[in-house]
Amino acid sequence: MLLRPFVVAAAWAAFCFTAQPHREQVSPEDPVLLSGIQADLASRRCDGVRIDAEHFRAFAARTQLNHAEFFQKPRSVRLQAALDDLDGRMRSDRQAACAAIWVAYGPGSPLQLLRRG
Repeated sequence: MLLRPFVVAAAWAAFCFTAQPHREQVSPEDPVLLSGIQADLASRRCDGVRIDAEHFRAFAARTQLNHAEFFQKPRSVRLQAALDDLDGRMRSDRQAACAAIWVAYGPGSPLQLLRRG
């Protein structure tokens, strides 16, 4: 009799530890989300780089994405792979990765999501 509750508890624990939320392979928002998340990552890991709040808000309004969509919702497999790649580049050569992100999102770029500060 004591075995049955134990089996149920073990099955539930196994499910909880192995279940993963459904993630799409690709999302149409991936390129936009990638831009915002890369800029945010640079503001946290690159010396002297900050988010340009005014331009970031305008970017989010134009793309009709909010904070939750950038930072809280599950990411597609493709987006997560791109972010994992960027994380690897940041770990292996942070200076080069930061320079590339600065060129892509700094004041001279079309989006201008970053500023020095």
